[in-house]
Amino acid sequence: MRPIYLISKTSHDNAVGVIHIPILSIHLLTPVIDFSRYDGLIITSKEGARALSNYTVPWQKLDILCVGEATAQVVSTMGGYNITVARGYGDSLLEILENQDNRWLYVRPRAIASSWPKQARVMGKKIDEVILYETSCNETMEAIEIAGNGILIFTSPSSIKCFLKRYHFTPKHSIVVIGFTTQKALPQGIQSVVAEKTTVESCIESAKKLAL
Repeated sequence: MRPIYLISKTSHDNAVGVIHIPILSIHLLTPVIDFSRYDGLIITSKEGARALSNYTVPWQKLDILCVGEATAQVVSTMGGYNITVARGYGDSLLEILENQDNRWLYVRPRAIASSWPKQARVMGKKIDEVILYETSCNETMEAIEIAGNGILIFTSPSSIKCFLKRYHFTPKHSIVVIGFTTQKALPQGIQSVVAEKTTVESCIESAKKLAL
């Protein structure tokens, strides 16, 4: 069976037999936020949810719009309960926001690849943004040898960028990406498979099919 590598910020509970390469580092930020100005929060990653643990204000009572199930699960464990879940990618948030009149606060990383916030404002939606964390390449990561015929899973554009600082693609590599935004970050000419769902679990399932 060909080796599978999960190239992401964190490992995954169900990633049995998958080699994790911690290519990214996360630095949490704590800007001052007046949560009373908002009806709801938009959270597009588990890191964004976890960054909220630095705040003692009961943000959990607000309406919360999560990009996907994995993020929603983290929010739920943190006490959030008015949770609406989109379909796992940025543009699916627009489908839900279309029928909402809330004043939203989008808790986000410093760099984002999707243009959905701009599109939402064009629709007339009230969305402020606050940067709660930033992602950088993990410069302290020990070198991990990657087999030339390995299957590589990428879960974000930034993971591809950091990967290419240390490694290179070979003709025998197979690549699985979590969504089309991540796929667009691949170098020109590099082929990839998009997972059926925008979850790490789905990426792993796709990779295991390729491995066999």
